[in-house]
Amino acid sequence: VTGASGFIGAQVTTELLGAGYRVKGTARGAKLELLQGYFASNPNFEAVEVNDISSGDLATAMQGVDAIIHLASPLAGRESPEAGLNSAIEGTLNVLRQAVQAGVPKVVLTSSWATTLDPSLAATFAGVTFTEKGEFVGLPLLRRTDTFLDWGNTSREDLLKDGHHALYVYCGTKTLAELEAWKFAAEHRELDLATINPPFVYGKPVEGLSSGTGVMSLGTNALLYQLIAGEPGRPLPPQLPPYYCNVRDAAHAHVLALRLPKLPAGADVQDKRFIVAGPGAILWTDAVKALLAKRPALKDRLPTLADAPPLPGPLSRVDTTRAREVLGLQEYVDWESTLLETVDALVEAEKTWK
Repeated sequence: VTGASGFIGAQVTTELLGAGYRVKGTARGAKLELLQGYFASNPNFEAVEVNDISSGDLATAMQGVDAIIHLASPLAGRESPEAGLNSAIEGTLNVLRQAVQAGVPKVVLTSSWATTLDPSLAATFAGVTFTEKGEFVGLPLLRRTDTFLDWGNTSREDLLKDGHHALYVYCGTKTLAELEAWKFAAEHRELDLATINPPFVYGKPVEGLSSGTGVMSLGTNALLYQLIAGEPGRPLPPQLPPYYCNVRDAAHAHVLALRLPKLPAGADVQDKRFIVAGPGAILWTDAVKALLAKRPALKDRLPTLADAPPLPGPLSRVDTTRAREVLGLQEYVDWESTLLETVDALVEAEKTWK
């Protein structure tokens, strides 16, 4: 498991160990020590140091390994656009190349729902349906209804232009990295590749594996933190794509993908591309109303609902049929439970920052 100390990686590692798997988890620096300490009592876990996933030698980490779950990836805003793009693509390809060289037959890659649309995310409010496979429709046609989107349209040149915000670059980077992974898989049919494509992942982190303090340590949970951080009476933040996946569901999807049989000869390699997303959506107006009702002590920390702007268009739909029918992911944590457990964890995390 690469990135085993991360938000999703820690959940994946915990579930794998609970199911009886033997796990090697990669990390570097202080996070390696964190992993070693947290799982010290579990004989089925081994922490392995990998300083650079994009260019490092992974032979030791892959020795005796039957499958890889690759989660390590740069976070939005942590690196320059070019560095983030290079590390995401080269990190993915380095893992895949060395997996083939080491004879590791199966790789599960963490990607993103954001690869199904252009990195502007404009199609979120265009009344379309996001799916793993379907007719690709370019941005000028997104106002048509009954349209299915499966891949965003972007390029390295576009992502490196000035003026793009960190989330735009991150989403485009995930798209290009996943496309390179599928291209590699098509050229190396001995490799059994699956991708897990969740939207924003929220939830309670594995206690004891969190590192760092402050907002920059929160990962995607920072998007929900903005609902309880700021001046009283402030307006709602701009509405992001409201699709979500609870971190436990995202982790479980990776484990389910690990158990799938290899595709038959001649099958489309992308048949193991899975969008996983909880039912409903976390719209900021609904989230604030839920927090007012269920966490009234936070009332003075919430933005006002006065003059809340309408959605910019009809909310598009995320199709999770393949995850249900092929992957076997039947149930998800609902949006309100995910919101509340995340906010509760954030309030607790704040206490360690002081």
